[in-house]
Amino acid sequence: MRLIEQGTIQNGNIVLKDPLDLPDGTAVVIEIEAITAEHPVSDSKSDSEFISLPFFGMWADREDMNDSAAWVRKEREQWQLRADRRD
Repeated sequence: MRLIEQGTIQNGNIVLKDPLDLPDGTAVVIEIEAITAEHPVSDSKSDSEFISLPFFGMWADREDMNDSAAWVRKEREQWQLRADRRD
């Protein structure tokens, strides 16, 4: 599971806007990235706006992409065949 939360530092502690929905004693890895003008954090509103764009999920009904990793392997094999072909 991966969560991305935004918080602030207060007296050396990380304070989150809302409590995390994780049981006590859960071991976690924390990666801290300071928010700067060069690295703004996207908000959920912009994420939901992206998801609502008409192209999002446009290949959801393609049966050949049910296993996306297998599809990519197959495509890469074709690329290799084209690269190896000597005409």
